[in-house]
Amino acid sequence: MSSSNDNAINSQSNTESISNQFSVEQRSREFIWKTFIIVSLQIAIVWEICSFVLLTETLRHWMSNTPWFIWTCGILGTLLQLEMLLIPQLQFAFPYNYMYLIVTTIIIAFPASVPLIDVEIWWTFVTWIVTMVIAGIVVGVSVLRRFDLLKSFGPFILATFVVELFFCVVFFPFIYFEEYDILIMLCGFAMIWTVISEIGIIVQALLGDRRFTFRNDQHVLGGLIIGMLIIWLHLLVSTEVAIFHVLFSPKQQTPAPSSLG
Repeated sequence: MSSSNDNAINSQSNTESISNQFSVEQRSREFIWKTFIIVSLQIAIVWEICSFVLLTETLRHWMSNTPWFIWTCGILGTLLQLEMLLIPQLQFAFPYNYMYLIVTTIIIAFPASVPLIDVEIWWTFVTWIVTMVIAGIVVGVSVLRRFDLLKSFGPFILATFVVELFFCVVFFPFIYFEEYDILIMLCGFAMIWTVISEIGIIVQALLGDRRFTFRNDQHVLGGLIIGMLIIWLHLLVSTEVAIFHVLFSPKQQTPAPSSLG
């Protein structure tokens, strides 16, 4: 009698295990598709605004001479993105979460287009190709159901701001003494280091830490964070391209003054 009860219990547990596994796999596929749609929406918005800025001479001239607008968009967009992460009512209240997401993405897109203002238009597509290749490698080798996006986002933000703050402090003497050539070279290496560090943090969060467990209620949050990472990665890549374009572009030779006598 006891053996039959044990068999029944084992059979029930096996059925529940298979059912749970199927449910997790189904939610994982749903998570991947929703994340892909949200990220694609963000990328399309940023790409369109970048192209619009580069193709509109008046807007490009106005943005290049209005730094307060760029700083306002950058700070406001970052705060709105963080608010989306911290307030659950905004995360999951459809359709307001998607409307909020579109608005914040538009705001973030303007700072992302600034580094490319003085660079050839076709560099825009090059920077997006580089960005999407990097993001594709990171996401492609990951197992999306095995990480917690909130935990991976914390180290990302901390590392990004610490690195940027460190370089701002280091670069201040070069700005004060007007050593711009050295500053440009250091900025290029800083951008490369920052991108590599961020990719390392993302990869570690996706693959290397078993604490990152899949949660079903993070569809919108997952798309938001991954899309935000891609947007800021594009901002870094485009800035790096602009820096190296200025550094290695042919300088205009000024005519030597003619000697009198």
